[in-house]
This record gives sequence, structure tokens and C-alpha cells, in this order.
Amino acid sequence: MEKAIPNSFEYHYICYWNDGFRKSEENFPHLQKAYEIAPNRYETYDDFFSYYLVRDDHGKLKELAEKWMKSNDISAGIYAWNYNMLISCEPNAILITHGDNDTYPALILQLAKNIRPDIVVMNNSLLLVDDYRNAHFAKAGIKSMNADFSTFKSYEELNTALFGHIIENYGERPLYFGMGFNTDEFTLLKDKVFNVGMAWKYSEEKFDNIAVIKKNFEKYYLLDYLKYSFSNDNSQGVVTHMNANYLVAMLTLYNHYIESEDPKAEELKTMINHIAEANNMQDQVKDVLKGK
Repeated sequence: MEKAIPNSFEYHYICYWNDGFRKSEENFPHLQKAYEIAPNRYETYDDFFSYYLVRDDHGKLKELAEKWMKSNDISAGIYAWNYNMLISCEPNAILITHGDNDTYPALILQLAKNIRPDIVVMNNSLLLVDDYRNAHFAKAGIKSMNADFSTFKSYEELNTALFGHIIENYGERPLYFGMGFNTDEFTLLKDKVFNVGMAWKYSEEKFDNIAVIKKNFEKYYLLDYLKYSFSNDNSQGVVTHMNANYLVAMLTLYNHYIESEDPKAEELKTMINHIAEANNMQDQVKDVLKGK
């Protein structure tokens, strides 16, 4: 490529991408050059976002978030999912997210649309990067953590150390984990995480999380996109997979509606079955709904 198309977007972007995140500083000029050649090609946006996140450059992040939203690269369904995750959290919360699809869209909503900017969003994987971790821990009021993450023998061991430090030092802010996390990843937390809809809340004491789920679904969540789709979503496969995360809270809420003889149970059951069918989870859901 260097010989055949040295001044192309593809050449410069692949030069940056091939060496990965670890050499981003050294290869950043390639990313910049790719962007200069084709500023409206959104393939580079997540790379720039990661680069500026690690450096905590709020100005560049805001500028990029606004441009990324205008590009329509990220679907409305993914934004709605992330909106519901953000809105699940109490004011001034810390929210730990799991992957790309529950981190970048949430940050774009904060930066470009001013939706829940009070929440400190921290990506679990990026917390392994010293500069990112130090900057975001400082924002959240968590004392710094010095650790050689390469010494941990498993993902579970690494998460245990990271989550343990956060839990010991997170102070007065409410602490949440996004629904991108599987409960198997909460080994350390055991019975101290409670589902509140599209997030898990960490709490030392038990509380009425069903009341919180009910409030979120009935008052705050954007749910129409789960019932009807009027567009051809290029990310429908991703959206469908992400929507499966609603089932934990929906099944809990459905059982509550049945016990309280609330007529909203039927509408919710329809939505549950729709999500289950799209994810080939009919049998699992049928077992939970059996006899209801």
C-alpha cells in the first residue's frame, strides 16, 4: 500500500490501526492524515475518541461527539439503549461500562446533547490505561490505583482487583454498572448489585429495586423503538443483541404486574416476547413466564 497508494485514506488508517492502541501516540500522525483526507468517513471517529478519552481532552471530545452524532453512524436504537442506561442512574453517579456500544454512544449523548453530564462514565477496559484511569478516578473522587495489570492471570482476577479498589474508594457517589456486564463478572460483588432496569446498582444494603425498575420503565425510558421500527437500521443486529439486556428487568416487572393485577402486564408481555423471539430466547423466556 505504501508503494501503490501512499497518499490514501486507507493507507494511513491501516498504518495507525495495525499497530493498535498501544502505539497510538507514535502513529497518531497517520490517523490525523487519514482524517484530513476524508474528514466525513466515520471509521476514524472511535479511534480519535479513544485517543482523546485517554488524554481527557474535553474540548476535542465534545467537538468529535457533535460531528459523530451528525454523521448518523450510530443508530437511533443504540442511542435509545444508552439513554435508558444513563437515565437509570441517580444524580452524580459513577457508571462503569463494558464495551464500545455502551460507552461511546453514552458519552456522545452527554457531550453532544447534554444528557446526564453529571454522571462519570468509565469504561472497564480503558481503566487499564494509566492516564485514563487516573483522570477518571480523579473526576469520580476515587484515589489513584497503582497496579501492574499484566501480572493478573485472568480477566476475573483483574476485575476483582479493579472493582475492589473502586468499591473501597468510591465515596458518596452512587455506583452503577451498565447492563453490558454479565452477572458472572460480579463475583466479588455477590449479592450487592441490584438491577434497576438498564443498569446494576451497587449497594451495601438491600432496597426495593422493583419499585425503581417500575418507575424507570413507566416514567423515564424511551421504549417505542422496542415496539415499532420505521427505518432500515444498518445496525439492527447489534441493536437486537443489546435489547436482550432489557429482559432481566422486564421479566421482574412483569411478575410484579401479575402479582398486583396490573393490566400493563399484557403490553409488557408482548414486548418481552418480541425481544425474546428476535434473540432466539423464546424457550428461556417461556420457562420464566410459565403459568403466569
